[in-house]
Amino acid sequence: MNEITQQEYIVEDIAETESLKKEKFVSTKKTLTGKYYEYLLRKDPIITLLIIGAILGGVFSISVIYGRWDLWLWIPLSIFFIGPFGLVFIALILPFIPWILYFALRIFFEILANA
Repeated sequence: MNEITQQEYIVEDIAETESLKKEKFVSTKKTLTGKYYEYLLRKDPIITLLIIGAILGGVFSISVIYGRWDLWLWIPLSIFFIGPFGLVFIALILPFIPWILYFALRIFFEILANA
């Protein structure tokens, strides 16, 4: 009888620690940035961004080297690497752009004021 109650306490402790872990994990995603990354880091949005980046990279590279076909290497390079990964990188830093602009403008105005 005593072993059964000990096992019940162990199971209750494990369940309690698991619920605390889940609660802690959920509480980190309450911010807007947390929700944004939670949605973005799923598989489907990243694949969509990679496809859109490949299309944009192809269109951009073809329009840039039109008439100068000696630079043909830029077409596959921008379709497979530069366009897709650039778009995903932009999507990942998107929540931090206001902070980046704030600090850049602050540094710019302090340099301007001290000159």
